[in-house]
Amino acid sequence: MIHFFQKNIWCYSIGVIFILLQSCTPDRINENSIDGTPNVPDFTITPLADNPNKLVVTSLATDAFQIFWDAPGGTPKSSKRLSDTILYTKKGTYTISLYASSTDGSGTAVKTKTITLENDAALECNSKIAMLTGDCLPSGKCWTLAQEAGAVKVGPTYDDFSWFTSTAGGLQPAQYDDRFCFTFEGLVFENRNNGTTINPWDGYKVQNVDHGISDFIFSEGTGISNRDQIILQDNQFVGVWDSDNVLDIVTLTADKLVIRARLRAQNGTPAAEGWFELTFAPN
Repeated sequence: MIHFFQKNIWCYSIGVIFILLQSCTPDRINENSIDGTPNVPDFTITPLADNPNKLVVTSLATDAFQIFWDAPGGTPKSSKRLSDTILYTKKGTYTISLYASSTDGSGTAVKTKTITLENDAALECNSKIAMLTGDCLPSGKCWTLAQEAGAVKVGPTYDDFSWFTSTAGGLQPAQYDDRFCFTFEGLVFENRNNGTTINPWDGYKVQNVDHGISDFIFSEGTGISNRDQIILQDNQFVGVWDSDNVLDIVTLTADKLVIRARLRAQNGTPAAEGWFELTFAPN
């Protein structure tokens, strides 16, 4: 069962939505508003029948030129789509907010709903996660960057990798000895880097660092073009340090893993443009 609570907030500013998010005034009209009070958007939340921890959120705003979802604790955490699917892996109480910028220039309004999920999301050892984790055995399964040409590709957009393509065996030795390991029991992720990682923010030098052990999420159908995703903790990565922690799975077989992830800054923020495609072999 999912319980709901909602509230409305109006925001006033003439600018992009990221600026608007910083200037919210609950239930009060700003004297500088161009056209009065913006209409408060409404939206629906519909749990999927086969997985109630996956919620389909759909905007009902009819007079907005831009919308923005804020869903802390969910995957994805934010979105600009009119309708999107958000996964919550753990039971608990969460907020989902929809910001809508009015077409008449009157400002941005937000509606927030609170949901309570009573159970953790169920995850079975299906064929997909079995290939990632080594048949879900306690030993898990590790992956390394492939030696083939094109193991690392970089480009401006999700499908354009025109910026860089690695040659066969062309990466640094300290990259080829990094093992990225997934264990089904407890959904454990470990970056076994032999003590060093290439630092892309310091001239691609070898740096002594321990990335530790964390957990991960295997989320089916939540990526671009309904691709499955691997979601790591915010400070983790697979392949290269400046790739994002949210990975779209392009190919997953027993012998090959291909993922796409955003380029991200040293502070963990995804770049405005820039995508990796990374190819791995089991090790």
